[in-house]
Amino acid sequence: MKGRLSLIPVLLVFLWTTVLCCSVTAGETAQAKIAVINMQKVVRKSVAGQEAMEKLNKKFESLQKQLKAEQDELKAFKEDLGKKGPLMNEDAKAEKEREYKKAIRDFKDQSDDAQFEMRQAESKGMEPVLKELEKVVTLIGKEGGYTLILEKNMSGIYFNASEIDITDEVIKAYDNGVKSKDKKDKK
Repeated sequence: MKGRLSLIPVLLVFLWTTVLCCSVTAGETAQAKIAVINMQKVVRKSVAGQEAMEKLNKKFESLQKQLKAEQDELKAFKEDLGKKGPLMNEDAKAEKEREYKKAIRDFKDQSDDAQFEMRQAESKGMEPVLKELEKVVTLIGKEGGYTLILEKNMSGIYFNASEIDITDEVIKAYDNGVKSKDKKDKK
């Protein structure tokens, strides 16, 4: 019995130490500094992002123009087939319909290729912008003492106070970094 009583002060010291450690840990957790960033807005509003988007839009317009020309040819082919079809013999009409169906398949393949090409161009064109943005966000995070910076439009984020949104700060820092990099490249 006497041995058990001598354990009580030891247990009390252990419990008191545990409580103190937990309260210090909870206090440190309360000091976490969290921010959010809207990467889509950064890309749309930053100088480099706008330049990359402009290049992508030019490529898109070029591909769209090509597809439109092909589509117009198909439409003309179908109208021609509609007008001349009744005058053709069955074999000639069947051959023209096969040609039309083949042209439609070819057009669909070209359209799919154009979509794939656009996705590839977008990925390739935005990669350097996103890599540079990652560096800027990391620098802002370290200099600002942030514990965590999240993508604002990420699933699972339902609300954030506007005070923790650093999107505009990132745009300014990114644009300033791009401008200073351009000046160095020109020298």
